[in-house]
Amino acid sequence: MHYRERLKELLDDNDIKQKRLAKEIGLTESVISNYTTGRSNMPIEVLVKVAEYFGVTVDYLAGVTDDPALPLKLSKRERQMVEGFRVLSQQQKELILQNIRFMQKQNQK
Repeated sequence: MHYRERLKELLDDNDIKQKRLAKEIGLTESVISNYTTGRSNMPIEVLVKVAEYFGVTVDYLAGVTDDPALPLKLSKRERQMVEGFRVLSQQQKELILQNIRFMQKQNQK
């Protein structure tokens, strides 16, 4: 999917008018209209602003991926945990997940 379609979809899904988006990212409504109709190509700087505004990745907006979610920001310790988890056997992973669920229940009390 091209960014034109994604932009239209994001505007519709979020009930936002082109005029509002233009104002929020410092452009004119006609410029946004030109991007959605294909009369103009959207520069990368604008792609970044639009992606940030909607809280999606540039890859999603550009149609590279269908997942709009921003990547998780992991601390060094969290990254180490993920890397360690990946090398465990399936049984070991299940034990870790059971432990996490148990600790989460304890924290809810």
